[in-house]
Amino acid sequence: MKKGYMIRRTKGQPLLISPFRDVTTTSTWNTDDEIVWQSSTILSTHEKDEALYAMYRDIDRGVDRWIQDARYLPRLIICAITFLVIYFIFSLAVRDPIPMVDELLLAAGGAIGMGVFLTRRDKKSDVAMKRRMEFKQNASRTDFIVQDGLSHYEKYLDDMAFMETIELADRLANVGNGDLPQVELAEEHRGAWQYELAAALIEHVRLTDKHLFGWYLRIKEVREQAKRDITLSARLLKHAMSPQRLDIALLALMITMPKQ
Repeated sequence: MKKGYMIRRTKGQPLLISPFRDVTTTSTWNTDDEIVWQSSTILSTHEKDEALYAMYRDIDRGVDRWIQDARYLPRLIICAITFLVIYFIFSLAVRDPIPMVDELLLAAGGAIGMGVFLTRRDKKSDVAMKRRMEFKQNASRTDFIVQDGLSHYEKYLDDMAFMETIELADRLANVGNGDLPQVELAEEHRGAWQYELAAALIEHVRLTDKHLFGWYLRIKEVREQAKRDITLSARLLKHAMSPQRLDIALLALMITMPKQ
């Protein structure tokens, strides 16, 4: 079973965690996999369309990666042959004062051009098109369900977004007067789904925002060592207030979510 999540936010766009985001796992995808998309409340038609679009986009990327990997060796051989043919043709037919240089450049350009042509052709091949259609048809049968307890994570994310930036930066770096607050979740809402969501969210950030993921690793290291890092707090504050606006509210959620 593949699981996707929609986490709504008062500030900013909702987080769409697609189960097809990691294109390196395309070879393990199965067109018979059951797909479930979880949210805190029933999704509107527009939200369902957004979730489906996110999956379709990732399926396209995944199939492109799969066909490139599958056709890597034939493509490499053809490009190598193209390089050698162009090199020997111009070596014998064209005389120039600087031997080999022109021939190497032309041969390399020809091989690169052939590689680009073959890659584009493979992406549009019948095999790739069929595989895309199979995955997308399966994704269109996604079950949208309500996950009790997910609303608490959304509320936590909103609370962190409305907290004073300097205070949240201090708490992340163990500098503030108090630690990060924990997600208030009733006992009946706790379960294995929390750990699945945490893993999916962290993996989503790793794949979509390497900059933010790097900050997560730095904060995680500081907190695991129970250090007070004033420099880290200052840098978090600086980047959170920059035009790019580092998402420290999301960092807080990632840090506090259960990891086991």
